[in-house]
Parts: sequence; C-alpha cells; structure tokens
Amino acid sequence: MSLLQTTTKPTRERILDAAEALFATRGFRGTPLKEITELADVNIAAVNYHFRSKDALVLAVYERCFHPLNEERMLLLNQAEAAAAGAILTLEQVLNALFEPMMRTWQTNRNFILLVGRLQSEPDSQLDLFIRNLYAAMIQRFLDAAHRAAPDVSEADLFFWIHFLFGGVVYSLINSQDVGKRYPGQSLSETPDAFLSNLISFGTAGLRSRSPLKSSRS
Repeated sequence: MSLLQTTTKPTRERILDAAEALFATRGFRGTPLKEITELADVNIAAVNYHFRSKDALVLAVYERCFHPLNEERMLLLNQAEAAAAGAILTLEQVLNALFEPMMRTWQTNRNFILLVGRLQSEPDSQLDLFIRNLYAAMIQRFLDAAHRAAPDVSEADLFFWIHFLFGGVVYSLINSQDVGKRYPGQSLSETPDAFLSNLISFGTAGLRSRSPLKSSRS
C-alpha cells in the first residue's frame, strides 16, 4: 500500500510529497518516476499532467521547499528593520533572520536539509541555475543588511564567510546525530535553540574579525 494512499491531499501535492521524500533519501537521479507514482498512489499520466517531466518535478520540489523559507527570511529581516525604526541592524539580527527559519524548517521537515545536501552530491547545471535565481534577491538583501552592520568588511568577505557558515550549518544538520552519539543529551535535535545562539555568536565574531580596522589593531 502507498504510504500516501490514505491522504486527502490533492494529486499534485501527493506527487510533490512523494518526490520530496524519495529525492531526499534516494537522490533525484536514483529515483525512478515509477517509485514516485507508487508512493503517491497515482499513475504516470498524473505526473505528466501536473509537471510534464521528471526534471520539472525536481524543480517544483525545490521551489516548494525553498521559496517559503526565503519568504520567511525576508519577513524576519523586514520586521527587524521596522522595529529598529531607521537604526542599523546588528550582525546578530541579520544572521538570526537568515538562519532561524532554516533551523525551524529543519525541525519540522528533515527532508529539507537532505535536499540541500543533494545540491552538492548531485550537481546539475539546470537545477543550480534555478536555485541561484531562487536565492538571488534574498542573498543580495541580506548582504546589503550585513554590509550596513559591518561597513568596514568588504561585501566579498561577507558573502564568502556567510556562505561558509551556511555550509557548516548544512553539514552539521545532515550529521546532527553525530554529536548526540558522542555526547548524550547534546544532539542538535535536542538543543536547536542553543545551536542557533552559538552559531550566531560564532558567526558574528568571525565576520567582525574580517574588519581591516580590527586587524590593524591586533
């Protein structure tokens, strides 16, 4: 029996749910459409009707996953700026708006971080371009806010080290069970708020260390 057979979700959502689960665990190259249709309890014709092709289905899965996340990030940044009433945000506020929705998404849907990992383990030029376009406006918005918070750090440095933090978070969340196995009670799933707080402290200290003024005083 299909794992999704008893759901009352519309056909398109069932297909996306099944594809997301299988792409996350099997990869999009290693997942035949037949397995997606069996899990979603639909036929191939339904996939062709809603998505036209497997490649289009892959893009739809990523858009459904990432677009709401980016909207939430932008919302938090806008709210922080509105609350600041014209004052410049701190790096802590900028990084919180960037990473807090990511942590929340990971807590509610572990497929999310596996899909992020697939972008590295299964590189695809079409998907890469799609994701870059999906993120372009959000990334620039956060870079601008970060640059206002740390005007003496170059935008190139801010981009690289925020990208570095993002990669570290992805790796940590994908392997979140490792810390818990070595240090019981300290797995990321048990202490997500502490992880986010420590990440922001670590990240802001690192970004501020890139300041030429600070380096010249050291």
